[in-house]
Amino acid sequence: MIYPLEEAVEQIESYKAQGKKIVFTNGCFDMIHAGHVKYLNIAKTYGDILVVG
Repeated sequence: MIYPLEEAVEQIESYKAQGKKIVFTNGCFDMIHAGHVKYLNIAKTYGDILVVG
């Protein structure tokens, strides 16, 4: 999902209140390819919620 910054902060705080582990990464994914997908899937394994900035 894509959230405006203020909504993203609220959503992340909600996840934290539920005891979920938040993982953050960023990158340039405008031409997404298999390497990006692999990277994001690995990043997701480090927590419950993956935030991509």
